[in-house]
Amino acid sequence: MKKYLVGGAVRDLILRRKNSDKDYVIVGSNIEEMLSLGFKSVGKSFPVFIHPQEKGEFALARSEKKSGKKHFDFECFTENVSLEEDLKRRDLTINAIAYDEEKNVYIDPFGGLNDIKKKILRPVSEAFCEDALRLLRAARFKTELGSEWSFDDKLKEYALKTKKELQYISKERIYKETKRAMRCEKPSLFFNSLLELDILDAIFPWAYELTKIEHNNDYHMEGTILNHIMMAVDICKDENAKWAVLFHDVGKYQAFLEDGNFYRHYDAKILQKLFKDIQKTLSLEREELEISKFFALNHHNLQNIFKNTMRASKIAALLFKIKDEKRLESILEATLADLNGRVGKSNELVFSKEQVSCMWRLLKSADYGVDSKTMGVEQIKSIIHHKQANIIKDYIKASR
Repeated sequence: MKKYLVGGAVRDLILRRKNSDKDYVIVGSNIEEMLSLGFKSVGKSFPVFIHPQEKGEFALARSEKKSGKKHFDFECFTENVSLEEDLKRRDLTINAIAYDEEKNVYIDPFGGLNDIKKKILRPVSEAFCEDALRLLRAARFKTELGSEWSFDDKLKEYALKTKKELQYISKERIYKETKRAMRCEKPSLFFNSLLELDILDAIFPWAYELTKIEHNNDYHMEGTILNHIMMAVDICKDENAKWAVLFHDVGKYQAFLEDGNFYRHYDAKILQKLFKDIQKTLSLEREELEISKFFALNHHNLQNIFKNTMRASKIAALLFKIKDEKRLESILEATLADLNGRVGKSNELVFSKEQVSCMWRLLKSADYGVDSKTMGVEQIKSIIHHKQANIIKDYIKASR
């Protein structure tokens, strides 16, 4: 038996990128021999092993045959499978290079080393089309590697051929790839890559719709609404803020269809339906979803807080709805990204993020002097309303 380092670990070794995961392929062995050598089987769909003394995962060399529509619908074969046959089933040539650690030699039957040199993402073979998830992975790889990388024409051809199969990918798998892309320095590369491959409409129709109309005022000269969103997402460092910005203008297309303009895009009824559609394609975590919904509904008024163009009572009511400081940080960062992720006239801001945070802390720490035992609900609301309005008025006055 012989082991080879394979996959992302080899690719990242060549690119000098950090990668703590090590995957090995074992040639010339079988399940019985692996178990007899102390390896423990952990693979559900195909033979994968771990060893108590050796780091990494070890898989028997295998070939595959598509057996259904879903991502995991494959038949695996491990008997008498060569290293080249194992590498041939992989998605991109840059991931189909093996490394012999003992001899310090790369095994590259499909030209992956040259593609890395030329910064090209190219499918290994037409077997690429057997798994539509590979399209999202290709877009995510470009997002991780950078805009200087390009898609081979064959990949674009296979994207169109595989497009209909995207409907069979689970929302959990789509979310996993999207989340990894959202953690990159420029998440816009992921969505623009899907657009370049002509599959954005099939995977994220709500995002594709935003390419159909353009902003038309002096504060938005960046072209389509999706362009603005991408610029804003790239500014964000906070992960939840990125999700919030991604969805904040999602209602503009529907508002445009109904009204001929998109100024009612934060209407609750419009957003309720759209977020149901979004959840059909992405299994967002609860916090990501709640922050995104809140920001989509309130981003216009959150901007007005920074501009100080809203009544003190409204500022207080909106800020007080934000339940904790971590969520506040995400929402305020998303607001600033929305304000700055554009081409055109700059927005004149009166307050900084630190000052808005200070307002929130004053509201949350105030003693409102209410007693639920002796006071009615309306009386309590009135007292809190007036107290909060005065807190904000006093803060604004002191800040001048």
